[in-house]
Amino acid sequence: MIRLCLLAPVAGLLAFASPLAAQPRDRVLEAAALYADHVVVPNIVYLRSDGYESKLDVHRPRDVSKPRPTVIFIHGGGWVGGSKEGSMLAVLPYLAMGFAAVNVEYRMAANAPAPASIEDCRCALKWVIANAKQYGFDTSKIVVTGQSAGAHLALTTGMLTQAAGFDDRCPTPAGSGVAEDNPKVAAIVNWFGITDVWDVVQGANTRGYGVRWFAGVENKAEVARRASPMTYVRP
Repeated sequence: MIRLCLLAPVAGLLAFASPLAAQPRDRVLEAAALYADHVVVPNIVYLRSDGYESKLDVHRPRDVSKPRPTVIFIHGGGWVGGSKEGSMLAVLPYLAMGFAAVNVEYRMAANAPAPASIEDCRCALKWVIANAKQYGFDTSKIVVTGQSAGAHLALTTGMLTQAAGFDDRCPTPAGSGVAEDNPKVAAIVNWFGITDVWDVVQGANTRGYGVRWFAGVENKAEVARRASPMTYVRP
């Protein structure tokens, strides 16, 4: 049952200088101290689709003698903005607790309309499972979380099954261990993510970002239904 519910040496932070510069000094120092015992593997391509490379960053302890519980973090931004770099510090509490972390970017409205972001995040989950041995992920202890639009995507990543039709673009390398159609997660943490997509696309609470995400989509109501976590809730 799904329960709903950080450097390399400081020089290694240069790739993330812009987001860190906006953070309080004590948070930056905290991150630097924590990452002395961690490794960051940035910008791993987990999916190529529609001419776009979707990437993720792996943050893992240097000690890989045992598999680690793993958090998949998905940034927010209304499916139209945001970045994994801007959300880097969100994974610090998990790393402090001994987790590995996977910080995910995905196709947003400017690159591809709905449901591309859902497809990407589902593929990121399958990538984590396929590469668990290499990076020391414990596939029995995967947590998916995010904020706002990222939380909506965390819900769809963890709740949907192959039958929802969003996994067709995911690569499944031979011997990857991703033979199962419906990979399981241990928990989903929803930080103010929506559960009814139609409500922000053309419903009572229509928002510009929802309209932009669905621009050019045919059968909007049906796609919104399939993209809504509440569609998949069962007793």
